[in-house]
Amino acid sequence: MQSPESHYENFLAEKYSWMLGDLSAKEKDQLEFFRSFEISPQGNGVAWDLGAGSGIQSIPLEELGFQVLAIDFSQKLLSEIKVRKPNTTISTRVADIRSRDLYQEVSPSPEILLCMGDTITHLESEKDWESTVSLWSNFLSAGSKLILGYRDLSYGKVGDKSIFVVRSEESRIFTCQLQFTLNRVEVTDIFHEKSNGAWTVSSSSYNKLILPAEDLIRTVSQKNFELKRKDEKNGMKFLLFEKL
Repeated sequence: MQSPESHYENFLAEKYSWMLGDLSAKEKDQLEFFRSFEISPQGNGVAWDLGAGSGIQSIPLEELGFQVLAIDFSQKLLSEIKVRKPNTTISTRVADIRSRDLYQEVSPSPEILLCMGDTITHLESEKDWESTVSLWSNFLSAGSKLILGYRDLSYGKVGDKSIFVVRSEESRIFTCQLQFTLNRVEVTDIFHEKSNGAWTVSSSSYNKLILPAEDLIRTVSQKNFELKRKDEKNGMKFLLFEKL
């Protein structure tokens, strides 16, 4: 069992963007989502994208007029932003979103703090999650927005198992298996690739944290945030909070 960081570094990062499919279409969807939540620069115009990956949220935020800092623990993924958009003004930083140092001596703090794409479920424990929200609360100024997007895995029961194909083409198949345990889901990513007429298979496993939406909203609200809007699409929950 690997940590999420090791899983991405050693297995997933090089496959991640392919796994997502049409990135331009993903970015268009994210742009429409931001517009539906009426997200636009209202203050200093700074937005931080935590767990930015290859930039499918960062690039639309830049298009909306924000000065974007994309943060991720994978340099491999962050480097794809510049490759896909050579003229971008997006800044990147390799960092752990749980690190207190990340949020210190920053002026001004961003008016938008974004954490989407299951990043929060990669945290190791509920304590980790609560500590991270506390960092955000201390970091952000009143009126700043916190946008969260993630998959609520609390629908599963201990012992449940499911397996599904994420993406497939003639020579590549990416499959994911979920094994539900207490407060965690063991995720096993399985990759089949055909080369010179022969198939090879590789896999890697890591844990995701189960964060029921009601518990998540309560935790964030207790840290001086107010829920302003919520939505759900394709199994993903989206939450907009304002710092009080």
